[in-house]
Amino acid sequence: MSFLSLSYFLFFPVTALVYFVLPQRARNGWLLGCSWFFYLCAGGSYFPFLLSTVLVTYFAARALEKKPRRGLLAGALCLFIGALGIFKYLRFGMESLSRLLALAGLDWAPVAPKLLLPAGISFYLFAAMGYLIDVYRGRLPAEKSFLKCALFLSFFPSLLSGPIGRGEKLLPQFDSYHKFNYVNMREGFFRFLWGAFKKLVLADRLAVVVDTVFAAPQNYGAIQVVIAACAFSVQIYCDFSAYSDMAVGSARVMGFELIENFRTPYFSRSIAEFWRRWHISLSSWFRDYLYIPLGGSRRGAVRKYVNVLIVFAVSGLWHGAALTFVVWGLLNGLYQVVSALTAPLRARARSVLPFGEDSRILALWQMGWVFVLSTLAWVFFEAGSLAGALGVLRNMVKPVLWDVGGLSAMGMGRKEFLVAGLGFLVLLGVDARSLKADPAREVAEAPRWIRWGVYLALLLSAVVFGSYGTGYDAQSFIYGQF
Repeated sequence: MSFLSLSYFLFFPVTALVYFVLPQRARNGWLLGCSWFFYLCAGGSYFPFLLSTVLVTYFAARALEKKPRRGLLAGALCLFIGALGIFKYLRFGMESLSRLLALAGLDWAPVAPKLLLPAGISFYLFAAMGYLIDVYRGRLPAEKSFLKCALFLSFFPSLLSGPIGRGEKLLPQFDSYHKFNYVNMREGFFRFLWGAFKKLVLADRLAVVVDTVFAAPQNYGAIQVVIAACAFSVQIYCDFSAYSDMAVGSARVMGFELIENFRTPYFSRSIAEFWRRWHISLSSWFRDYLYIPLGGSRRGAVRKYVNVLIVFAVSGLWHGAALTFVVWGLLNGLYQVVSALTAPLRARARSVLPFGEDSRILALWQMGWVFVLSTLAWVFFEAGSLAGALGVLRNMVKPVLWDVGGLSAMGMGRKEFLVAGLGFLVLLGVDARSLKADPAREVAEAPRWIRWGVYLALLLSAVVFGSYGTGYDAQSFIYGQF
């Protein structure tokens, strides 16, 4: 059940309405039932994996609270990581082993079994592992109620594609009595419509250009390939942040607050800052449960840089079972290492400039470089293979600047590019405003005519200018496959 489906437009109002009508003691049970129904709509065969995760997490947490044994924690974590390894990485691992054996002169090509990948498994398993680690560390008491533990891992707004929940933030909210609140409803409604606008008007429209050019970059000029690469940088931001906006908005209507997953990442002035603003729930998870346990920055510069590369390599692998994702992760880690090594040199260079560190010119220059570097890395993320990614990069610098006719050869006509351009300007405006204030709260507290004007503008834009038609799948979100 996608956020942008008729079934969800029927499911959510009923869920929220009944939630507010029910007495407090029945609300969590209702939410859990609705969340499990939501997950069953994604595929009935997936549910045993979610239920097994809930059972292991609940009983392991109770046992860890009584006696925080490292072996028990390690066993639970290995079970979850093993599940991910089998369902998500088995084929990749066997193919990699086959390549290594081929390099050694051994001809062995094992056939990996075809296994289903349970929807949302990367997200709810990470939530479960973080929760168990927090209980083991004594930062969080084990939840006594099986129902609330199950709801924490199954809460439908964040179940399939995050944000990845933290027990210390979400579990206490299930104990609170949430009254219907008009401001929460208005904020949630804006966030949902804003997410729909980004997904339908921008992400899915830009996907046409990206898919067309990336499929055969050799057929296009350098400028066209660069445009497609930049389009993917915007597409993936709009696509994933749209899902997060709709998840946060749905939860906000019912009075719940989820982790903010994005904070205008392309306004960052360094790659390190970019990763503090991009997919925050995952980045902070890796920081707290992998980077710091590895030693963080406490064991010298060399160890710090190695830890950074390890974390980003694992992050890349989390996103997909392919070398392209590993290269994407390592490239982002390498950016941070090089940035740290060259920081003194760049500081001296800036000291001789006629403007200060807070100048708008310097900020725009740094933001531009962040966008360029992240775009180059995104090429590996989007390309289906290393050869494909290198082909895209190679065609960015070929002497032919424009080829194969006009804009329509890239999959979109002039009117489509105009709509994408106007939508991008709206995105820039809202993101720029969010640096100083919360647009959702501002709209919620604005006079009625302004508030409804914004709602109608977003709704009509999504309906009139959204990407629909043959071959379009409204349920397809990029991060839905992870």
